[in-house]
Amino acid sequence: MRHRRVALILFSLSATLLLALTSLPVHAASTLVQQNNIGCLGCSSTLSVSFTNSAAGGDVIVVGVAVGEASFALSSITDSLGSSFTQAVKSNDTFPLTVYLYYATLSTGGPDVITATFSAAAPAESVYIYEVSGVTTVGAVNATNSGTGTSISTSPLPFQTGSFLLAIIGTNSFGATTTPGPGFTLITNNSPNGFTFAQYSTTSVSTPTDFQASTNPVASWAEDAIVLSPS
Repeated sequence: MRHRRVALILFSLSATLLLALTSLPVHAASTLVQQNNIGCLGCSSTLSVSFTNSAAGGDVIVVGVAVGEASFALSSITDSLGSSFTQAVKSNDTFPLTVYLYYATLSTGGPDVITATFSAAAPAESVYIYEVSGVTTVGAVNATNSGTGTSISTSPLPFQTGSFLLAIIGTNSFGATTTPGPGFTLITNNSPNGFTFAQYSTTSVSTPTDFQASTNPVASWAEDAIVLSPS
């Protein structure tokens, strides 16, 4: 009889543990669905860029902006789907240029055009856009740094496996070349100005990361980075 009671207790404990384990949330890895960027020299007060394909409702849009002169401020980020964008981080280097990161969760899907509006027509502007699935903006963390020389990094950020990591880099050197950090992918720059770069990762980077990169030649730089956790 005693052995039977022990067996029943062990069975009950095993069932409870199994139920607890199966109730834990399962997080899928983030996916970069699509991205695009645009830049200009001798710009107007607005700069727009669109995705090649329709964006999906529930996905997150991340927007990186760099302005070649800090006196020309970014006034707003809007899109054709009526999304509400949140500023994640902003930084300046000693040039001075300014780098921004914004994000929004799409409440509806469809063709999407993202527009950056500035306080005035800046001499150089770049806009980078990303559609990311499998992530949440809740608990989004960011880091920034600026400096001089060819080695670029931010303060370290911890992250969950499967997170989306993105950094926007602005430099004071037109035509500079950049090497991404280990595990990061460099985004091809479509702009004619060549003073900005971006790198992202969804795998192959150990936590925490400080978004390392290197560029040459350059005298000063600013880098903004964001981590979006898997949903």
